[in-house]
Amino acid sequence: MVMNVINTKKVFFLLLTILFFSCKEKQQINIEEECIYQVTSHLTNKFRAPLLLPPTFPPPPNGKEYIYTTRDSLTSYMHSVNKFIRKKTIAFLPETFTTEKEYKKEKVKIIEECTNDKDLIRLFLKLEKNIELDINKIANSKKDSLIYYNEKHEKMLGKGFQDIDILLSFSNITFNKNYNKALLIVGVSYGRLNGFSMLIYLEKKHYHWEIKCEKILSIS
Repeated sequence: MVMNVINTKKVFFLLLTILFFSCKEKQQINIEEECIYQVTSHLTNKFRAPLLLPPTFPPPPNGKEYIYTTRDSLTSYMHSVNKFIRKKTIAFLPETFTTEKEYKKEKVKIIEECTNDKDLIRLFLKLEKNIELDINKIANSKKDSLIYYNEKHEKMLGKGFQDIDILLSFSNITFNKNYNKALLIVGVSYGRLNGFSMLIYLEKKHYHWEIKCEKILSIS
């Protein structure tokens, strides 16, 4: 009888321990997923439109002289502003991408210019876990059209950029154990031959992610 009670207690504590670690692991997964979509949402909003630059005027026809008026300037500015604020079609690669270890090792010096967190850098170098992106979880305050970039776009003339404004791709996002630092590579394309890849380091302060460092890795 005593033996049965002892065994029952052992089983109870074993089940309790399993339940505890299971809940802790699930909580960590939920925190990581929340942070992933906070970061991707923040970066999507950042890259949704190129920098708004002052408009330029075309040369007058037939080489004639022409004095541009305030009306011309306002019209040109309104055209630029409307182009900037209009709703966009933003395409995403369906999964985060894995960067070759050798490539990441080559970029260590660049990474160290952004952060001296050795543990974060170590995790970044060894992380190889891809995840599927759920675009429904990306915050879309501008009400843009968010779609997945697929084989149909790849086969189209111009790689589908006649139908989309921006193509975004995210590497696996590395977080520190407190989930208040993040490191990743982002690919941004506004056209077939108009894009770049960038290393980005972020920190979370007062529940908001802030970009602390950006380093261009390549330009196309």
